[in-house]
Amino acid sequence: MRRFDAMEDPTVAAWVNGLEPSGTVGLYVKYKVGVAGLVAVADIAFPELIEVDGLVFIKARYSGFSQKTLDDWRERLGDDRAALSRVVNHFVVWDEIEVEGEGSDDSDNMAAEFIAECWRARAAADFPDRNIVVEVVDQYGPTVVMYEPNA
Repeated sequence: MRRFDAMEDPTVAAWVNGLEPSGTVGLYVKYKVGVAGLVAVADIAFPELIEVDGLVFIKARYSGFSQKTLDDWRERLGDDRAALSRVVNHFVVWDEIEVEGEGSDDSDNMAAEFIAECWRARAAADFPDRNIVVEVVDQYGPTVVMYEPNA
C-alpha cells in the first residue's frame, strides 16, 4: 500500500508551516476540512458497490447514467464488459477535484492513488471472490478506473 504524506502537498505544507508554532496535518483537517469535508471524502473514497447484470458498479456513478445511455454504451462496446465497467467506474482527478495550476503534479497523482487504494479495499471487502482491478491510468490527467477483466 502506498504511503500518503499530506505534507508533500504544497498547500497543506504552507498552511501547517505557517502556524506559530508549526502545526500538524491534523490541525489542517480540523480547521480547513472539517467533519463535513471528511464525510464527503469518505463517500467518494469508500463508495457503495452494486452488482447489475453480473457487473460491479459504483452505485452513485451507475445511478448517473440513464438506461438509454447504458444501452448505447453496451451497443458500442459489444461484449467488452470490462470497458463498460471502466466507463461507469472512473474518477478523473481534474474533473472531480479543484486542482491548482495546470497539468499533473504529485498531489494530483497522490489523490488518484488514494482513491484507488480505497476502492480496492471496498471491492475486496464487498466482493472478495471477484477479480476486481482498480488502477490509476493517465487519460485526461490521473484517472482511477475499476473493472473486472473480461473472461
